[in-house]
Amino acid sequence: MLRRAQGPVVVKRRMVLIGVGSLTPDPPDRSAPTCATSEPRASARAEAPAPSRPRIAHGDSAPPAHARSAAGREWLLLDPPSEDVYVRRGLLREKSGTAAAFPNIDLILLSGSVREAGFRPVYVDAQIRRWGWRRLCDELRGRDIAGVVSIVSCDGAERDLRRLRHVKDALGGVPVYVVVPIATVLQRQACGDILANHPHIDGLILNSVEHNLTEILRGDAERLVNVAARRDGRVAVPDVTVRYETGVHLPMPEHAIFRDHRYFFPQSKRNPVTCVQLSFGCPYTCEFCIDNALYRKMRYRDVDSVVEELVEIDRLGFREVYFKDLTFGLNKRIADEFLGKLAERRLNLRWLCTTRIDVATPRLLRYMKRAGCYGIEFGVESGLRHRREANGKPISDEQIKRVFYNCRSLGIETTALVMIGFEDETEEEIRTTMAFVSDLDPDYVAYNVVNALAGTPLAERAKRGGFLLDELNEQRFTSSNIRHRYLTPQRLDELRVEAVRSFYRRPRTVMTRLAKAQGLFELWKLVRLAKAAAWVK
Repeated sequence: MLRRAQGPVVVKRRMVLIGVGSLTPDPPDRSAPTCATSEPRASARAEAPAPSRPRIAHGDSAPPAHARSAAGREWLLLDPPSEDVYVRRGLLREKSGTAAAFPNIDLILLSGSVREAGFRPVYVDAQIRRWGWRRLCDELRGRDIAGVVSIVSCDGAERDLRRLRHVKDALGGVPVYVVVPIATVLQRQACGDILANHPHIDGLILNSVEHNLTEILRGDAERLVNVAARRDGRVAVPDVTVRYETGVHLPMPEHAIFRDHRYFFPQSKRNPVTCVQLSFGCPYTCEFCIDNALYRKMRYRDVDSVVEELVEIDRLGFREVYFKDLTFGLNKRIADEFLGKLAERRLNLRWLCTTRIDVATPRLLRYMKRAGCYGIEFGVESGLRHRREANGKPISDEQIKRVFYNCRSLGIETTALVMIGFEDETEEEIRTTMAFVSDLDPDYVAYNVVNALAGTPLAERAKRGGFLLDELNEQRFTSSNIRHRYLTPQRLDELRVEAVRSFYRRPRTVMTRLAKAQGLFELWKLVRLAKAAAWVK
C-alpha cells in the first residue's frame, strides 16, 4: 500500500479571464450516422429514487426533467461541433483534428458514472461526423434523452457554452452539464460566472475522476463534490478536492459507445482504438504544463479493475489502446503488477503510452513490450540540456539516446515530443534541436511551439516578466502568445513548419514508415499524416 497524505487536498485556484470566441456560420454537414448507444448494465439502478426535497436544481424545472424512471432512458455524452478543423477539448485538452482523432478520455471516464445512475449512455462526436450545430439539434430532436454531459473547446468555451442552449432546447429543456477546461477549473469566480451568465447550463464538472455526478443525476445528492451547480436557487461552486489517502475507484467505462472506425492515433497500426487511464497526476513541474494541476501526486486505479477493463475492450473488438497516464510506469511496484497481469491475459490488444526518459529503464521497457506495448511518447523538449533542466527535466543527451536505442532494440516505436520557441531561444538553438531529434531517429516527432497556458508557471513568469503578448489562452501549440527576444512570430512559425516537413520528408523517415506498414489501414493512415505534414502552416 502506498503512503498517502491524509485527508482531502483543496486545489489552489488562480484568477484568469475566460476567452470569448466569435460566432461563425456552421460548416456543411457531410454524414449522418446514428448515435452510439449502450444498454445499461445489470448493476445499474433501474429507477432513480426521488429525494425528499430537490437539492440540486436543474434550470428552472421542478422536479428535474430526468426525475422520472431512468430505466432505458438515454443520457448524451457530447463532443460538440466546431468551426475549426483542429480543436483541443476537455479537462486535459484532448486533441482532435484532420490528421488523427480519438475519443475524449473525460467522456470515457464519465460514461460509467452515467450508467451507474441508471441511464443508457449515448455518445455523439459532432466534430468527427462534421455536423454543425443545426444538424446536431436536428438529429437529437425527438429522442428520449434525459440529459447531456458535454466537453467544450479550450479556446472557444464561451461560444460552445452559448450554443449548448440550442441542444437543450432541442431536447425539451433537459439538464446540461459541462466538463470545463482545467484552466477554468482553477478559477472559482470564472466557474461561478459561467453558471450565472448561462442559465441553460445546469452544472460544471470540475474533476472527471472524483465527483458525485452519479448521485446528482439520480437526484439524491445531498452535497456537491467537484461539481458546480445551482443549489436551492443559488449558484454553488465547491472547492476542488482530491483525496490522496485512497485509490481511485471508477465504474467500468462504456467503451462500446466510443467505437468508431474514424478514430486512430498518429502511431496506430490497427483500429478501432480507445483510451484508458491507470494513473492520475504527475509529481514533476514542467514549466509549460498544466495537465497535473489537479493531481500533483500520483493516484492509481485498482490494477485488477483496469486489467478487466482491457479484457472487456478486447472482447468488444478494439485493437489498440492509448494510456492517457501523464507518466506511465512511474511507480515500479504498481507497473510490475499491472504489466505482469496484463501479459498473462494474452489479449489481442496493442497499446502506447507517454512516459519520461528517466522512468524508462531497460527492465520496464522489457515488461512493457511483453505486455503488448508497441509505442512510447517521450518528452524530449529540446536538444539543449540547459533548456531541459530549466523545465524540470535534468536529463543528459546520452540518457535520451540510450533510451531511444533500447526502444529500437525491443521493437518499440518512439515519438519525440519537442518544444521550440522559448522566450530567449535563438534560431541557432532551434536548429540544434532539429539536428538532435534527427540523430535520435524517432519514428514520429511532434514539434510544438511554447505557449503560456493559463495556470502554468510559465504564464505567471511571462506576466511578471512582461513578455506575455495577450490574455492567457489556448493557442493549440502551433503559434505562441509570448514575446520572443530574438525571433519574430512569423520566423518562429516558419521554423516550426520547416522542422515538421524536414523530418517527415527525409528519405529515411519515408522508407522506414513504408517498410513498417502492415496492411491497408496503416497505408491509409500514412497518407493522412503525409497530407497533414504537407499542409502544416
